[in-house]
Amino acid sequence: RTDVAMSILAGTFFSDRGSMEGKLAVVTGAASGIGLEFSRRCLLSFGMHVVMADVDEVALEREVERVNGSSRRGTNGWAIAVPTDVRVRADFVQLLEVAQRTSPSGCVDVCLLNAGVLGAGVHVLKGNEADWRWVLDVNLFGVLHGLQVLTPAIARQTRPGLIAVTASDRGLDIGGSPGCTASYATSKHGVIGMCESLEGELTAKKLGGQIQLSVMCPGLVASSLWDAARAEEQRSGSEKRNITAKERQRQFMENLGTSVSDTIDTFIEGVARGQFICEAVRGQAQESFGRRAEYILGGTMPSAQRMSML
Repeated sequence: RTDVAMSILAGTFFSDRGSMEGKLAVVTGAASGIGLEFSRRCLLSFGMHVVMADVDEVALEREVERVNGSSRRGTNGWAIAVPTDVRVRADFVQLLEVAQRTSPSGCVDVCLLNAGVLGAGVHVLKGNEADWRWVLDVNLFGVLHGLQVLTPAIARQTRPGLIAVTASDRGLDIGGSPGCTASYATSKHGVIGMCESLEGELTAKKLGGQIQLSVMCPGLVASSLWDAARAEEQRSGSEKRNITAKERQRQFMENLGTSVSDTIDTFIEGVARGQFICEAVRGQAQESFGRRAEYILGGTMPSAQRMSML
């Protein structure tokens, strides 16, 4: 079954520039990090049109202008900005309407639900309900909203589409390891479970030939995810936290992590092969899941196999 399922749409997406040129991508969390690099790659390397969405309107407009400036030198693709708060389902309805209206074919060919926050320091014993709800609203319900709005539309359109979701290797590994906030790990385990469930629903509805579902599971990436202060700025004034003490950790993580460019390279390769779980570093997903499986199968405590990120 696995070989058959992988072969249905393998090669349809990102196998070469010709297969993607002129098609349309929707990317959330597109003003920085993985979302920005993926948007750039879609436009500059594959000649696609990109609807870039982010809650940070100022940064989004700036990056869209930069991407379009670069595109004038070598591609006919374009990017547009759609301010979007993934916590609000109505924002996704608007995002879909803009995408369909501006797409040359009326189709959404690629969607990357990428928006996410680290929620630095939000642990089980340290983190109030507002902090937990913020992380889960962005990381988990933000994906749910996108899937519920975009999947039916792609299922009805005249050609196949790719739905990709940014999870994390923290969703495959032992939850809440030292250096990894518990709320973040919880949300990413939930995202992977949600996508596994959706894959089953698509299969039952015989939509495997219309929708390819891929889940990106990056590990430590040198991206703006670690800029917790920037993320806090998107919260309401009463909920913002003072996290200036995390600056040293942010610099450490950004210096240690895999480059965003390499992350997207590996992800695109996985998508082109039709993989469900797509890595940022080859073999990392298996290694992460192996630690989790080993303590479960061995009947031991999680800490027997837990690896610290720091």
